[in-house]
Order: sequence, then structure tokens, then C-alpha cells
Amino acid sequence: MTPPETVPFTTQHALLDLDLDHPLIARSLLDPHEMHRTVMAAFRHWIPNGTRDARAQMGVLHTYSANLKTNTLTLIVQSRVPGNWKALPRDAYVALPDVRTIHQQLTTGERHRFRTVINPARYAPGTPRTRPRAEDATPSKALQWFTSRLQAPGHPNHDRWPRIGAHTHPGQLTARTLAPLTSHTAHPGMTINRAEITGHLTITDPHTYHRTLTHGLGPSRAYSCGLLLTQPSPPPPSHQPAKKLQRAH
Repeated sequence: MTPPETVPFTTQHALLDLDLDHPLIARSLLDPHEMHRTVMAAFRHWIPNGTRDARAQMGVLHTYSANLKTNTLTLIVQSRVPGNWKALPRDAYVALPDVRTIHQQLTTGERHRFRTVINPARYAPGTPRTRPRAEDATPSKALQWFTSRLQAPGHPNHDRWPRIGAHTHPGQLTARTLAPLTSHTAHPGMTINRAEITGHLTITDPHTYHRTLTHGLGPSRAYSCGLLLTQPSPPPPSHQPAKKLQRAH
């Protein structure tokens, strides 16, 4: 029997708790382009200034949430290279940054619990990828967008849409609509409709899954969409060995 294929994956995660009363953080919350600039300030000097695909080369992806009760913005940044988080003002932090290097083995058949925020915009195959118009981010449309990118075992990694290297039953997914993002600075009038997808995935193509984890999925990846946060998850109880079930009882 051929052993399951395994691909190593290494990245860096930074977890930042930031003060919403700080002027820089307040501006970043109000405009996704300002948030993009705040994140990218930590990655200066890795790529020459003016390089168009600098973010993609460094694999910088981010997601964030605001707790208005505690007045805290929690920002998670993933990157292929270390970020200099001293680039942000010291008084913008509520707590010291938590920076970790993640090493994972991505194995066919491994099950992951995940969370991602998507912009469910679609491009017609073969057309130029201009900035997407605001799309329907209701739960049903978001799930339709996400499930169209699932990759069943033995299927190619690109069909009508790029596949993500993993599969699941749609019943194991949940979606909720998030507040839209609008920009009035670099891209006046830009609106990004978003949805959060959570659930479980089973890896079917480790190489494609590695690409998805590294580069994200869908459009608006510079604006907090596309980061797939995962954690290995045990198999469902019905799939666990009998001895483990006996010990659990």
C-alpha cells in the first residue's frame, strides 16, 4: 500500500492585540487600505520599494476582529519572512506581540479544523482580473463560492476555479456575513463584501493545500481576506480506533 503523501509547511504567525483608541489603529479599522499599510510597515526592506507583488512574494496575509467592549483590535498576520513589529508605535499595543514559527506536516487524509474570511467574488475564466465588484456575501452564496473550490480525492487542482487541496461535506461548514469594508483613500468607492467560513477539511492534495495556506484563497488578499487558519483535528468518533473509544468511556 502506498503511504499517504506528506508535504512540510513552515510559516510565521504574529498575534497582535492593539488599542482601538490609538490614531493609527482607529484609521486602520475604518479603511482596509490603511490596515494594509499598517501590516506591510512591518515588512519593509525585504523587497525593493515599488515592487508590485511584494505582498505575494512575502506571503503576507492577515485577518482581524474588533472587540468594541474591550476596545481591542486583534490582528493575525501570516508571512513567509519575519515581520518587524517594532515598526508599529509602542503605545498602540495592549499586550506584547505573540510571534510563533509554525511547522506542520500536511498529509493526505489529515483532518483540519479551519476558519477563513472570504470575498466571494468570481471571475469568468480567461478574463482580466480587474478589481472585483462587491459580491453577495450572504451565507448561502458564500458557501456556494467556497464549496466550488473543494477538491475531492483524485480531482485536478484547477477546474473552473482553482481548488484548495482539501475536501469536506458541505454539512460540516458554517458561514456568516461580516460587515463590508469600504475605502475612501487609495481606492475611493471600493467595497469588499465578506463572509466567515468555519468547519472541517480533509487534505486530498498536500501540494495544492500548501499553496492555499501560503498564498490564501480568492480576491482581496491584501485587504484581510483569504487567510486560511487551520488546526489539526482528530477524526470523528466513528473513525477512531476501538481502543481509544473504550478509554474515552
